Amino acid sequence: MHAELEQRLGFCGNLPTLPAVALKVIELANNPEVHLNDVARVIAMDPALVTKLFRAANSPLYGLRRKPANLRQALSVLGLQGTLALALGFSLMASSRGLRGLPLDLDQFWRRSLLAATASRALGERLKLKNLEELFLAGLLHGIGILALSMMLPEQYVGLLKEASDSQTDGTPVLDIARLAQLERARFEVDHTQVGAWLLNRWGLPDYLGQAVAGSFDPSDPSVSEPHRTLVECVALSVRLADIWTRPGYWQNSPQIAELAREWLGLDTEAYVEILGVVGAKFPEMAELFQIKSLDPIEVAGIIDQARELLTIRGARQLDGLLEDGLPVDGDRTPSLLSIRAPATVIGSSPAADLNPTPAPENQALFDPLTGLFNRAHLEELLRLELANARSQQWPLSLALVDLDGCGQINEARGRAVGDQILIVLGRLFGAHIRRHDTVARYGGDEFALLLPASAADPSRHLLERLRELVRQWEPTLGGDSSLHITLSAGLATYPESGLAETTSAEELIRAAEDALAAAKRAGPDQLFIYGRS
Repeated sequence: MHAELEQRLGFCGNLPTLPAVALKVIELANNPEVHLNDVARVIAMDPALVTKLFRAANSPLYGLRRKPANLRQALSVLGLQGTLALALGFSLMASSRGLRGLPLDLDQFWRRSLLAATASRALGERLKLKNLEELFLAGLLHGIGILALSMMLPEQYVGLLKEASDSQTDGTPVLDIARLAQLERARFEVDHTQVGAWLLNRWGLPDYLGQAVAGSFDPSDPSVSEPHRTLVECVALSVRLADIWTRPGYWQNSPQIAELAREWLGLDTEAYVEILGVVGAKFPEMAELFQIKSLDPIEVAGIIDQARELLTIRGARQLDGLLEDGLPVDGDRTPSLLSIRAPATVIGSSPAADLNPTPAPENQALFDPLTGLFNRAHLEELLRLELANARSQQWPLSLALVDLDGCGQINEARGRAVGDQILIVLGRLFGAHIRRHDTVARYGGDEFALLLPASAADPSRHLLERLRELVRQWEPTLGGDSSLHITLSAGLATYPESGLAETTSAEELIRAAEDALAAAKRAGPDQLFIYGRS
């Protein structure tokens, strides 16, 4: 931040301040030897805060059968980080609501902040992160710079807020904070994320919070350190998820936000929709706890359905685009072999990679020459490593084999060039919809393999069903009225859920997946079978 503005902020008498209790809680939180009894003594000085923390500890958010009977028990339930997050949230909301003459709609501001906090925590749960309360607090404070600038420069800031707002159908202005940041930089040479990070540092809050606020638009910001990268990416994504619920029509940006979820956190489109559902389900509890207006249940269901439909349609269109891009057709509708581009390399460990590189000569033994995916030999090597990891870490490991139905008939009727191009496109599709640490490989012929570490049978089944649905809706055109209807058969085996023993080998897991695929193909085209289930 510019030194001149920082100096102005430092001497500004209108800076937001925290209540004494909140400042003391921060001081204790920064002490590695602090005991919850010390925190309880400080919290007890604020009866209103005690009541709110009791409500939090007894709320469905923590799902306890036995409710805390005193403050010490309540704080044990919340933990030190949870207490810090909630105490700061309650204190900031309470103190800001007492302000008069601000150009900012505080109810809307805190509602959006709480939605971001809820989404950030939900993302942490999905990714199995341990710092859930840190994520919640970082999401809650991501826009604190907006509040600070509203307090410090109300006359100058009111015009920026109006210019950066869109109107809802009832005429209520809704803030577009991305546009607001652009206006701030043009006017003040700094935006609210930088001001917010500076303020949190001034308050003595942990460094990760300042980094999360500074990177809430762009997690690649140079100020973000690698140890905090995932936390900052969660917050940046949660800011956009909050807009889904607060800005009219913003759900139409779901494809772009889902792509950021994949790029930053390795989450696929189904996971994105599930996160929306979690936020919609949990926010009413959060809203009641913080006394914020909740979401309309009908609106929640509608937004989730609209986002899901938009993503499904977009996925089908992308498939069509990939085929048309890779397989132009000449006047007599005959595919030109010369028009087929180099094989696409879409490797699970690097989903954002260029779709059309040529493997380096020293690595060609690892790849299938047609699709550019890993070949079967390398898949089996990876499977052995992942199976050892699954045993040591005690997590599941799923292996799916996917077969293109009727590939032989397609080759006979349309020519092998068409069949090959369909295989290339399918490889791209699989690579675009798996997580960062998953792997897609060509198993042989018209079969693919998906190696899914730490994925149980049900999540893996959901992935396969989603892929089959995308392919089912895809009718690649070859020019004129000529088109194809494509379906997939799939077999899934999961260690150890599929009745596989602790000593199961990679070869046995492969045989289980092969048996499941064979059962699916016996049942007819477009079927999915899970090994060990009837």
